[in-house]
Order: sequence, then structure tokens, then C-alpha cells
Amino acid sequence: MHRFRIILLPFSLIYLAIVSLRNCLYDVRIFSSYEIKNPSICVGNITVGGTGKSPLVAYLVEQFREQNPVILSRGYGRKTKGFILASVNSDANEIGDEPLMYWKRFEHSVPVIVCEDRKTAVLYIEKNFPNSLIILDDAFQHRKVKPGFSIVCMTVDRPIFKDFVFPTGNLREGRHGLKRADLTLVTKCVEVTTKQSVRFFATKLNLNSEQLFFSRITYTKLFEKEKDSFEKIVLLTGIAKPEYLNRYLSEKFEVEGIFFPDHHNFSQKDIETIQQKVATFETKSLALVTTEKDWMRLLPFENQLKALNSPIYIQHMSIAIENETHFLEKIKAYVTRANERSC
Repeated sequence: MHRFRIILLPFSLIYLAIVSLRNCLYDVRIFSSYEIKNPSICVGNITVGGTGKSPLVAYLVEQFREQNPVILSRGYGRKTKGFILASVNSDANEIGDEPLMYWKRFEHSVPVIVCEDRKTAVLYIEKNFPNSLIILDDAFQHRKVKPGFSIVCMTVDRPIFKDFVFPTGNLREGRHGLKRADLTLVTKCVEVTTKQSVRFFATKLNLNSEQLFFSRITYTKLFEKEKDSFEKIVLLTGIAKPEYLNRYLSEKFEVEGIFFPDHHNFSQKDIETIQQKVATFETKSLALVTTEKDWMRLLPFENQLKALNSPIYIQHMSIAIENETHFLEKIKAYVTRANERSC
């Protein structure tokens, strides 16, 4: 927590009181939640941004393809409003970069829906995709709907027990909100988690260790051909925590970073800045690397970037979950029960 943010503590206490009251009113059912009829998994967080939700959503789709998954997102960063079902003509401005990433990664075979009002979208899915598994991306605080199963992500270097609510800290709600989750996934670990670390996190989070899992980011091979070797990598990205990817690439290459804020909407001026910066590098053996999510927002400028005469590579990432079998068993047990109830 930065020291200068301490002066915002009174505002944080007011915010915490309001959010806690709201959650309490939902807990005692004064405020009503729509209980989703389809099997449904919410992937969320308590910490603002950059906790690894997107790789987990993609992972769950891959693991549960036979359950006919449908992805539901708010569509953060889009320039539209309301309900939209992704189509072949969708772009990041229409549905947001992460929904577009899912839509393209699964080659239009997994329905992707964006809507601020999750209940409206859920009712549509239940009517039009009755035998589907609904995966809600970033809906843990959206309590107007009640998913059947919830997973909360937090990074290993920024666990909620070392943070405080916004604006003093980065928490969307108090730590006790974690009790609503069925599983907690600690993400972006850099090494295999020890039993001591599991006990430490379980104690600090006041969780049963059976509810607690750890994961690491994994990166696909960037260059498919051995002849693709470069003196310099220009990492162009607008994600919450680029240091993980920057560190990974720096192990093999000299990396020059061009970083923008998370979900940054690239403009013509940004592209011109990138072009000018790349032109200053003397080496001719240079490659431009960006993330899968960033590329969704860079697509309108694809021809201009290709005109730099440096190859463009998209770095794909996924997750490796420790004790994966047990992790999946818990989710599969829920999905089986939910399917049985709906029959």
C-alpha cells in the first residue's frame, strides 16, 4: 500500500461500509439474486485488475468443452452498451478485448456474450442455450445473479490479506467476501508451492486448504522455427502487470518495452509513437511481440504495424494449476450435481 494513499483511508472506510451493507442485504435476501438454472461458474476477484482471470476462463472452456460452455462478460473497455452476442464481424470496440480474445481463440465455436446486466444475459442463455455451462467472467461482485460455483483469483505477490479496500488499497470489497467463493486460486506463482506456503496462505485467508489452489503462468513457444532469432524484442503491451511477460522474455532476449495502461484503447497517435520508437533502434534483427489480448485492440492498425518491416509475434499464455486433478474434481463434482438437478 503506497503511503500517500493512507490519506484516503476515511473514504475507504465509507466505501467498505457501503459495500458491506450491500452484501449483507443480499445475504439476508432483502436484495434478491436470480439463481442461475444452468450449471454456472463465476471467475472473479476481490483485488482490482490483473489477477489472472482471463487465462482461467479460457482454461475452464478447454476443460469443459463437452458441457457446451457459453462465456458471459461485461465487456470491459468496449464502446457499446447493452446485450451483444459476438459475431464474425465483432471487434474490440464492440465487445471488449477479452471477449474478442475468447471468441477468436476458440474459432467462433464457443458463444461469447457481453452485457452489463448479467441477469438479462443469463435469461437469454437459459432460453437459447439450455444445455450449456455458463462461465461468468468477472462477476463475483455482481450479486443480482447467483452462480452455482465461484472461483476467486488473487496474485501471489498481492494477496488480499496484504491489501485494503479502494481507494486506500486495491480491494473491491472486504476480505470476508472471500467466504462466498467455493475455491480460491493464487495465481502467477514463480515456483512450486511448498506445504508451508499453503498453510501460510490458508491461515491468512482463513480457508480450509482443500479450497485453496496455486497456479503459474505458462507461455507457448514464441517462434516456431529455429531460424527465427532476433537481437532485440520490442514488447508492446497494455496489460495490468507486464513485468511477468517482460521477465520471461528477458531470459532469452534483449527486451525493449513499450507499455500502456491496462485495456488501453490504441489510437493513431499511439501507433505513430510506436513507429517512431521502433525506428530509433539500430538493429535490423528485431521482432515486435504483443499479447493475445493486446492484439485484439491493435488489429485495426495491423497494416501500419506490418509496415515497420519487423515480424509481429503474438505471445499466448495459459496457466498450470498445481494439484490440477483435485482442482478439476471439485468443479466436475459440482457440474455433475447441477446437471442432475436440471434433468
